[in-house]
Amino acid sequence: MTTWLQVMEVFYALLRDGKSESEARDLIAALEPHVIDFSFDDVLDAMEVRIQMVRKRRNLSYVDAIGYCVARKRRLQFLTRDPGFRGLPGVLIP
Repeated sequence: MTTWLQVMEVFYALLRDGKSESEARDLIAALEPHVIDFSFDDVLDAMEVRIQMVRKRRNLSYVDAIGYCVARKRRLQFLTRDPGFRGLPGVLIP
């Protein structure tokens, strides 16, 4: 599962790290069948989670906060390397 915002983030990282635009597009195309939309309520829930984490001195990006909330609502594990998510329910950090 991924959101369109996460696709944007990965595409940007591929370009930043030296992939050509065509290479990056080809890699990203493989994600399309797994992309899910999110709702206005998902955005609001994500910002509530983000502000709670900021108050605990955990800095989560908007994209990661939305991904986490969408995963939780769908009872999916959230895969991330962001240490700010360490210890949260439903999070898998490789």
